[in-house]
Amino acid sequence: MTYVTTTAALEGASEFGAIYWPRVKVLNPAKSVFGSSEQLFVPPSGIIAGVLSRTDSARPGGVYDPPAGIDNGRMFGVLGFETDEVLEEKKRDLVYPHRINPLTTGPGLPRFIDGSRTLKGDGNFPFVAERRGVIFIERSLKQGMAGERRPALRCSSCRRCSSRSLCAASGSSASSSSGLGLTDVDYKRNLDIVQQDRDGTTLRRWTLTRAWPTKFVAGEWDNEADENVIESVTLTCDFLELGG
Repeated sequence: MTYVTTTAALEGASEFGAIYWPRVKVLNPAKSVFGSSEQLFVPPSGIIAGVLSRTDSARPGGVYDPPAGIDNGRMFGVLGFETDEVLEEKKRDLVYPHRINPLTTGPGLPRFIDGSRTLKGDGNFPFVAERRGVIFIERSLKQGMAGERRPALRCSSCRRCSSRSLCAASGSSASSSSGLGLTDVDYKRNLDIVQQDRDGTTLRRWTLTRAWPTKFVAGEWDNEADENVIESVTLTCDFLELGG
């Protein structure tokens, strides 16, 4: 924890990064390179990347699912952890507030990722699935518009997200920073969806309170075709207000 907070000063550094603890034990993939030991302790980066890839491809819109928990966050090929401290809930509770995602297991459970936080908790997207989902949308739009010279197919939209973290409303399920599942509600955001004409004049505005994406479906990109490409994002919210 000292390394994250002081030595490397990673805490709060960026919402484009995440840190996981501890190192994991795996089989030695190449004794000629890594020595004669049958097993090695390595940083979990490769394992985490595999979990992200598996979650992304599990279903359409999988990039929006948190790559953590007993199911989505299950790690294959991990034989153990560098320290057993991560198996203690009290020790995991110490690292959660510092944006460290622990790797753990329990009786009868697989080894899994028990956290989905980015390094920066006060940004617009403090969780891994949020940040990666927005990156995916941005890259999809850029890919679809690459080389596009027909202004008639372009449209304008704007999105406003509150930068502050939202807490659970009174009477709703409480947020939990530990345990075997992810019950955080801080991923909810206030946002506006604005429809504009080609001159930038606002035609209609939808104001969503405490909203989060629950489904994304990408259309087929074809820059040689004249048809519009449709991507759909399904948002769920606690309150919806329709403005003029």
